[in-house]
Amino acid sequence: MGAEKNIIAIELGSSSIRGIIGQRKPDGTLHVLGYERENTPDCVRKGVIYNIDKTVSAIANIIKRIEERQKVYVNKVYVGISGQSLHTVKNCVTRQLDARMAISEEVVDSLMDINLAQQYEECEILDVAPQEYRVGTRMTNDPVGVMADRIEGFYENVVARTVLRENINRCLQALGKEVAHFYISPLLLASYLLTDTEKRSGCALVDFGAETTTVAIYEKNILRHLAVIPLGGNNITTDIAASQHIELEEAEQLKRSYGAAYTDEADLASPRQINISNDRVTDEKTLLNIVEARQQEIIANVWHQISDNADRLLSGIVVTGGGANIRNLEHAFVSYTGFDKQFKVRHLPSTTEFTTTLKLDPQANNIATLVAMLRRGDQECTSEMPAEPGLFDQPQNEQPAAPKGNVNGDGVVNKTDPTTPPATVDTPAEQPEEPEPEDKPKKPSAFSRLGRWFKEVTTTIVEEN
Repeated sequence: MGAEKNIIAIELGSSSIRGIIGQRKPDGTLHVLGYERENTPDCVRKGVIYNIDKTVSAIANIIKRIEERQKVYVNKVYVGISGQSLHTVKNCVTRQLDARMAISEEVVDSLMDINLAQQYEECEILDVAPQEYRVGTRMTNDPVGVMADRIEGFYENVVARTVLRENINRCLQALGKEVAHFYISPLLLASYLLTDTEKRSGCALVDFGAETTTVAIYEKNILRHLAVIPLGGNNITTDIAASQHIELEEAEQLKRSYGAAYTDEADLASPRQINISNDRVTDEKTLLNIVEARQQEIIANVWHQISDNADRLLSGIVVTGGGANIRNLEHAFVSYTGFDKQFKVRHLPSTTEFTTTLKLDPQANNIATLVAMLRRGDQECTSEMPAEPGLFDQPQNEQPAAPKGNVNGDGVVNKTDPTTPPATVDTPAEQPEEPEPEDKPKKPSAFSRLGRWFKEVTTTIVEEN
């Protein structure tokens, strides 16, 4: 079934950048070999890279550790795209036919082409989820073969700011690495965590992240809605730090140790006193009120995205992400929204295989998206570590030609975006060398210069004597 493949994935989160390497065995099983993480609070905000230099440095550190520990050389990586600007936009395309006829594949494809030509200011279409088609007076998912003289196609276009991909390309080009394929993180995560039954009967996936919360809604195996809310677990941490006048690290620890999304008044009849920095204490009830207030705001925004489809979510809601680990989240969601269907916390399917030497806590590390990329990726991302250059090796003037495009997961070459700047970030782009004149003397080698000096010294000594 083929040779083993090393697959590498990178996820750029708001609080950290994470990298993972997995090995695909010939029998199709996946073994996770290594996981690396760089805390990067100043690199990525709400999914968008805003500090190129620090991001390049963080990715370089992750790749370097993977190379050193796995004894490989990284050539390319899979990357997930997320961020506040990622969302779906509804679009309808209509075509009037010359005569009544059976709808063909070419007609359906022409509607998609018109849809893809739709322009969005400072945004690009990353993916399209066809919804239904109106053929005459009927709605159908498969219009091919239906007789009609008019057809309408309804689409959910997944769009995001163009700068998302541009900045990721800048960072990896600066490191001399290739993007094997871009994946839309929320959609890839949904395909990994949600079952076919859940997506068919209706289900919402809610990913509680550090600075954003993502909502993806499926029904009849079709993406119906995607939205990214600019609120997350870091907002709770910031609230605690501001109200208690403590550092963010201590506030994060308090949130993890004592925070809850919902608490009954009866449980706070005798609140504890919690020690904080500078020999101070805070009341447990005060801390819980801070956490609950922000958590209620996040849930209210999630419900705003779900409520229109709530009656059709027969499989309920699946939550994931670091923020899903907070206590009493289900109780809070039901209390604040009245949602009466299933509510499940899910981080990794039980079928994921790990090496026995690798210790990973899926809840703490939030690696579901990374593992999903490993499972979807099909390109070898590594090669043998190149040999160190010898002491007397002559430098090579020839530089390898830059690739004309990236090969995606389907084996299709994606041409480089013409709006993407050249490869470097820290250094200016190299200028082409001007050809040297034919009569320009060649620079003597080190050995030649040494021989000439020795001859001159010997001649001088002879003449003086």
